[in-house]
Amino acid sequence: MVSESRYMNVGFSSFLTALLATMVSACGGPALRLPERPPVSSATAIVGANLWDGTGRAPVANAVTLVRGDRILCAGSAGECPVPQGARVIDARGRYLIPGLIDSHVHLLFMVNGSAGEELTLDLRDLLAQGVTTVRDMGSDPAALLSRVGAQPAAPRVYTMQLVAGRRFFFNGLRGVETARGTIYRQPPALTMQRLGWRPILFTADEDPDQIVADARDAGAMGLKLYAHLDSLAVTRLTEAAHRAGMPVWGHAWVQPTSVLEQARAGQDGVVHAAGLAGELYSVEERSKLVNDGDLQTATAKVASAGSAHDPRVVAALDYMARNGTFLEPTLDAVRHSVAYFDSRLRRVPSEQEDYARAASQFGIEVAREAIRRGVRISAGSDHVAFGPARDRATLFGELQLLVDSIPLSPTAALLAATRDAALAIGGEPARQVGTIQAGRYADLVLLGKNPLERIENLESVEWVMRGGRLWRPGQLRSGIAMR
Repeated sequence: MVSESRYMNVGFSSFLTALLATMVSACGGPALRLPERPPVSSATAIVGANLWDGTGRAPVANAVTLVRGDRILCAGSAGECPVPQGARVIDARGRYLIPGLIDSHVHLLFMVNGSAGEELTLDLRDLLAQGVTTVRDMGSDPAALLSRVGAQPAAPRVYTMQLVAGRRFFFNGLRGVETARGTIYRQPPALTMQRLGWRPILFTADEDPDQIVADARDAGAMGLKLYAHLDSLAVTRLTEAAHRAGMPVWGHAWVQPTSVLEQARAGQDGVVHAAGLAGELYSVEERSKLVNDGDLQTATAKVASAGSAHDPRVVAALDYMARNGTFLEPTLDAVRHSVAYFDSRLRRVPSEQEDYARAASQFGIEVAREAIRRGVRISAGSDHVAFGPARDRATLFGELQLLVDSIPLSPTAALLAATRDAALAIGGEPARQVGTIQAGRYADLVLLGKNPLERIENLESVEWVMRGGRLWRPGQLRSGIAMR
């Protein structure tokens, strides 16, 4: 490393040389010609690491990665990237350098009494400590979230999507629903979201889809997330309007009543939740009757199983997605956490939520396996939430473990789903600026003590994280030093 004392010595010797020149000149002697000293480089050189750059090329041993400001200058072998004179050198021999990880499905904003409190701050720092340098928030209030994230000294890059839903999501009355635990009264889902500080937008047949897109962009959203109660015509109109504005469109797999196949045909860029392909097992007429909150869960629990994931109707939807480049975000870890919650209960009380979670877990894993066999592009989104006990939150690490252990993907393929492919899935600026270690891209890097290409668990061996050229250590972030 280039130490601070070196800079102090350079400065002091320059001062003495200048003073000597002044004295000689004052005494009438010939002017002293000062030797030109090469300028101190502002670059940082990370040397000696095993470089996995996320582009698909083989790892480079004993690599050099050069960073200046918030950008990567060069990454490759020592011959490709000579270290500039005077550069700050970080010795990374024996370690593993990978692109900053991307979680393409999180929910960060949860307001309690009008405030996000410390939950958001702590969660953002912990995400960064895990090596997650970019996230896509898939539903909240884009403007409110971005303003809060902008005030944080240490946080991943945050890109936001605007939630859009149909009329029944906002206006379905206060209903009593009979369950095994008695009658439960449910309010419209939109009201629940609004109490959390989220801001879904209503879309009806009379609305101008271009105005919906403009409102989303004005709020700071980079794209649309279609949530519920949108028919295939509404999905098509919104998707076309967003694409005219250069914005991506994702949606729940299915958006009740529109199925995944219909969403893909409408041109959506991606769908979330592998368990949602259970909608393919219902006809258009049957789906159109599932209009109340909770109907989708009940319907999924009835038909979703390890066997039905290979039904020809599900396979047909996956084949269409593969042909058209439609991404799938399985979100397996969130369902795993739900099943673990029900397993941990001392007294079992039957519920539609438990039936749904258990059916969705088996079905979702089998759908993900089928999707990968058929060439569907996968993005590693965890459905992580910045709320509640940390042990109950889905994580990117948990999602990657499931992709490797249960699907199974190779560690390399799983890492691509959380770097290069996740950036492409998000689209827009992230597709051009993050996800790989290449010249001109953001200097978002993670240094690991162990090889993640051998075991995906080695992602936990984070030694430091760099986001936009600024370096943090995990302990620094989690202890709160990054706040000072």
